[in-house]
Amino acid sequence: MRIERHKNFLSEEECGVLNVWVDQGVKNKWLDVGISSGQSNYTKRVTNRFYGGRFEYPQIVLGILSRIRKFCGIDSYGLIEGHGRNGVVVSCTFPGGDVYEHQDPKGKNDLSALRCNVMTRGSDAGGKLYVNGEHIDIEVGELHCYLASDFRPYVTEVEDDTSRVLWMFGAYVPMNDWEDDIIKINNLGNK
Repeated sequence: MRIERHKNFLSEEECGVLNVWVDQGVKNKWLDVGISSGQSNYTKRVTNRFYGGRFEYPQIVLGILSRIRKFCGIDSYGLIEGHGRNGVVVSCTFPGGDVYEHQDPKGKNDLSALRCNVMTRGSDAGGKLYVNGEHIDIEVGELHCYLASDFRPYVTEVEDDTSRVLWMFGAYVPMNDWEDDIIKINNLGNK
C-alpha cells in the first residue's frame, strides 16, 4: 500500500482561505448532509460530494487542483468526476462525527481512485485517519495520497469543539501505475 505524504503542501494562509469558503459553504448549503455507515442524512459530517450544482469554486481551489495534479504527476489522467465539482470534494466533520470505513468506487475500465487530500483544519482531538487499519498521522496543510478505491480509509470521531475539514483532489489511474511507482510525485519527468 503506497501512501505519499508531503508536509506543508498548502500554506497556513491557503488553508485559512479554504476554511472560510467551507464555513460559508456550510451556511449556504453548498455542503450538505452526507452518508455514514450506510445511513443517509448524516448531519455530523457535511460534504459537497452530491451538491456540485449549488456553487462555483473560487479560483484558489482550481489553482490548487492544478498544482496538485502537476506535483503528483497525474495531470494527464482523468479527474474523479461525479463527485463535488471539477473533480474536487470537500467535507467538514463536526464534533461527534466520523468517517466510516469504506472504499471509494472504481472508475471505468477498473481504474483506481487516487485521492490526493489535504486537511485544512484539524479537530482539537480525535479525527484520526486510518487506512487499512494503519494510523496515518496527518497535519494541517499536508498532502497525502493513496488509492481510496483499493484500500479502506476511515476517520475516528471528532472530539471537542473544532470541526475537521478535508479537501479531496485526485484522478482515476491504473492501480499498478501508482503501486509500482510509475506515477512519480514531484518529478518533472512524469507522464
